[in-house]
Parts: sequence; C-alpha cells; structure tokens
Amino acid sequence: MSTIGTHSGAFQADEALGVWMLRRLPQYANSLLVRTRDLEKLKPLTIVIDVGGTYDHDVLRYDHHQRGFFETFDGANKAAKDGGRPDVTGPETATGEFKTKLSASGLVYKHYGRELIAALHPSLRSSPEKIEWVYKRMYIEFMEGIDANDNGIEIADTTRYRETTTLPSRVHRLNAPWNAPKDGPTEDERFAQASSLCGEEFASALAHLVDVELPARDVVEAALLARNGVDPSGEILCLTSGGCPWKTHLYELERAHAVPKPVKFVLYEDSSGMWRVQAVTVEGTAFTNRLGLLEKWRGVR
Repeated sequence: MSTIGTHSGAFQADEALGVWMLRRLPQYANSLLVRTRDLEKLKPLTIVIDVGGTYDHDVLRYDHHQRGFFETFDGANKAAKDGGRPDVTGPETATGEFKTKLSASGLVYKHYGRELIAALHPSLRSSPEKIEWVYKRMYIEFMEGIDANDNGIEIADTTRYRETTTLPSRVHRLNAPWNAPKDGPTEDERFAQASSLCGEEFASALAHLVDVELPARDVVEAALLARNGVDPSGEILCLTSGGCPWKTHLYELERAHAVPKPVKFVLYEDSSGMWRVQAVTVEGTAFTNRLGLLEKWRGVR
C-alpha cells in the first residue's frame, strides 16, 4: 500500500490541502497517512510533503523549509541551481514569470496539478489546451495565495486591517486550542477535518473555472473572431450571452490571436434584456479606458 507522510503537531492549510490533492489521484487514493517528524519513520514512505528538509521530485519528497529553497510555479532558484550561495534566495532569483515561493501544496500542484484537474473533471482530458489554461488560472486565483500565506509573504507592504476569514485562518482555528478537553477530537481527526475543508474550497474554485469561466472564454473567443462582422474597424465586440465575464478573457485572447487593433467597446444584453455598451479598460487598471464614450452619452439609457 502506498503511504503519504507529513509532519505531526500544529497543522496549516498548506499540508492539509496537499494531502487532499494527493488523495484525489488514483495512485494515492487509498494511501495511509503518516504524520510524524521522525526522519527514520519518513524514509520508507511513498511520498512526503512539508517535512523532511528535501525537495526532490524524483524521489517524491516535497518540503519547502530548507535553506536555499526558492522554487516557484514556473521556475526555480537560479542562484542555488547555478551553484550560488544557498542563503541568497528571493523573488530576484526566480527564473520564471511567478515570483512567489512555493509551499508544499504548491509543489504538489506544480507537479500533479494537470493530472488532478483531469481527475476531478474528466471531460477536459481531450482538451489539453483547456487543462493548461485552468492549471495556470487556478494557481493565480487560488494556489498562489496559499503559497504566500504559508511562506509569510504579505499581500501588500502596508495593510489597513487584518483579514481573518481566509482559508488558512479557518484551518488554523481547527487546531486544538490550549484549553481543549482531553476527550475531544484527536490531532489526526482535526487534521482530517482541515484537509476536507481545504479540499471543498479547492474543488469549488476549480469547478467555477471549469463550469463558468471556460464556457465564457469560448463565448468571448467566438465574439472576438467575429468582431469584423459587428463593425469594420474590428474594435467593437458583441456578446450574445448576457452577464458573461469577459474582461480577463478578452485581454488574454487578444494576445493569443495577435489582434492588430485592441477592442475598444463591448456590447452585451443584461439580465433584464436591455442592451448595454461598456468601454474596455486598459489592462491592469480599473477606470482608465482604452477609449471612453462621448461625454454626452455617458449615463444615458
């Protein structure tokens, strides 16, 4: 029987999620979970995450606490790999687009995420390009926050308040409090509850991408390819599906199709049946339009 290892003691969303993800894969579906910090007990286990001081995909070891580690979603610690000082690590040493250091669950997702997505949504197995889109988008929208939180990376240099309703915060509260009754749930029972909670959140976020965002992407792509039939300029998009999320998809698809002139306006029918026009903002901004509507048209129905 295969075995999964992680550390004992207080647990976080990181390893709780990592264990849940592994158990969704056929090869680890029925694996025994061993929670220990004893290196001798970890040695014979099939796969180990978040403990052991080693990251080596070839031997199925996925810890991120060791000195010199700075693996990212699409890159690695260039300084360490090139023989540089192992203590010189940080975003500046990352070789890819992403600069957030991975946690243990981030390592699991990096290596098994595509397989996990296919296991949870078998209909995507025949569409590698869709799996690839979901794989990257799921990291951006869900996994990167887990990685950053577990590695102590603040979301901003200065914050106005503390956010304590996040998944890591909820998992933290599942640990036994200092005054927990001795006949209450065991540590392993509490960990199982935390792992289930993380899995529910992951599965829900993934289902939204697959069931909501992917169909929307298809709608936006079809509209983008048909834009010259709306107006010869090719700068006006008409969406026939009201309420379809389009902004992120439009920016990505314009690049994918090497659109010569970016779309300026989007026409769409809202839930009440009224047609609306919306100016497309400059990517990365909330209110700066590529081209604004005439002043006298603004706010007019």
